[in-house]
Amino acid sequence: MHFIKGFIINKVNMYLKRIIIIGILINACLMHAIAQTTKPTKPKKSKFAFYAGFGPNYYFNNLQLGKQYVNDFNYSFAGRVMWEPEHLLSIGIESGYYRLYTFNTPQPTQVHISNSAIPLQIILSMKISPAFYVNFSMGQSVLLNHIHTENMGDINSSGFSVADFSGAIGYRHKLNNRFSIGTEAKYYYSSGFVDRNVALLFVGGYHF
Repeated sequence: MHFIKGFIINKVNMYLKRIIIIGILINACLMHAIAQTTKPTKPKKSKFAFYAGFGPNYYFNNLQLGKQYVNDFNYSFAGRVMWEPEHLLSIGIESGYYRLYTFNTPQPTQVHISNSAIPLQIILSMKISPAFYVNFSMGQSVLLNHIHTENMGDINSSGFSVADFSGAIGYRHKLNNRFSIGTEAKYYYSSGFVDRNVALLFVGGYHF
């Protein structure tokens, strides 16, 4: 009887040990699964972005005749689509509308002239800090010339400038994963008539 009783107790203890070990393993697996599901996930970074900026510009007056009639302060609008992988460099396409200068003569032969540029350029951007960046772009521009006289009415013409470039330095503040705001100082050079200006743009961005 004592032998049978001891045999039964040993079997019960063995099964209890196995149950305890299995329970510990199951509990460890559950704890690991819970930790994995509750671990914060890194938000997915947007690969593309659209930026649009508007602001005043200053024209470096290079006219030989009627220089005193030129209005050097005008405006610029610029927009670009960028591919922004997770490193310092990004690439995109930039365009916009830059009012280069206006020209107004006094009476009696009043003449109004406005010259503008619509660039289409490949742009490279590089981060120099989390908030600051520099841009360089190169390409072509469509040059628009509008003349208005009281005697002859309106005269419009256009042409191409094939070796233009821009450079900029800017500051960007991200509001959230989608939107950003900032400012940008932008220099533009057009080889067609050696036109140059510098603009201060207020820029908004959408990341997608």
